[in-house]
Amino acid sequence: MRISVSAALCALLIVLLLTCVEIAQPPADLKPKVFVIGLSKTGTTSLGDALHMLGYKRLGWKDIRSRQLVQACIHGDLAPIVGQTKYYDAFEDLPWPYLYREMAELYPDARFILSLRRDDQTWLRSMERHLMRGRWSPYAHFYGADVYPGNEEMILQSYQNHTQTVRAFFCDKPHRFLEIVVDDGDANWAALIRFLGNPSDDLSMGAFPKSNTAAHWQTGLELTDQLHWLWRWIITTIEEQSSSWMYEKRQASVRAVLTLLWKAIDVVEQACSELYYHSGSAGVSSQDVLPSSRLHSKATVNTTIPQTPPPYSN
Repeated sequence: MRISVSAALCALLIVLLLTCVEIAQPPADLKPKVFVIGLSKTGTTSLGDALHMLGYKRLGWKDIRSRQLVQACIHGDLAPIVGQTKYYDAFEDLPWPYLYREMAELYPDARFILSLRRDDQTWLRSMERHLMRGRWSPYAHFYGADVYPGNEEMILQSYQNHTQTVRAFFCDKPHRFLEIVVDDGDANWAALIRFLGNPSDDLSMGAFPKSNTAAHWQTGLELTDQLHWLWRWIITTIEEQSSSWMYEKRQASVRAVLTLLWKAIDVVEQACSELYYHSGSAGVSSQDVLPSSRLHSKATVNTTIPQTPPPYSN
């Protein structure tokens, strides 16, 4: 009996999808969760890299699902957001800075880190460089504007308001809350490790990560980073259109199809993330960051600190 090519491909696709479903199961050995709730350009990527070095499984901005979670947050759809928290124990960048209330209630043992810059103007200058790289409509929701010129005061006010509201929320929960000024660099290791309760006597951490810096953008991107940028641009375009169809047009049939499609993509992405994580490569950004399993060997950690380190631009 002859089997058609299309039937064979369908069977193969089903087998692959079932394999992905099996791989993409929530792990049972996660740590108490840590949410980095500083705004963009406050060192969130650097903190995520630091948490990765301490053995945390982090969901960072390079994961394309972060974009879908941003759209879900904007439209008040918490289901996919809560679903992603089952797979990781560290979270950074948007949309998490605006979900600390919900996460604090959902996870009573979770801890929260507010990343800041040394002063408001330092953050504003970094944000200016960031916004000038290209428009992204969700920034208008979070910062009041998605273009910098003419909106400086509004953007700065969003940063100041966020800092005040976060501090007010955690004022009676100091054991769950830490502020870190990312510009302090290596001095942040002690505070971070103490806050998380991680033993540090046998760890040689090296320099505190400096990731996604202005120098990184000014000196040019490696080929892989360029491909990532192109991929993110494609995803952004698809994201904006699909989110409009899913949340704004309110067509039930379209939303059902997009939801089903997203679930399939999510399963495949999660399976890839699990394989990537267990290969020892997860969480690595533009800076070389060592997996936690290698931190116990002082010889493998680069402790050289540049004489003129690049400025932070997270």
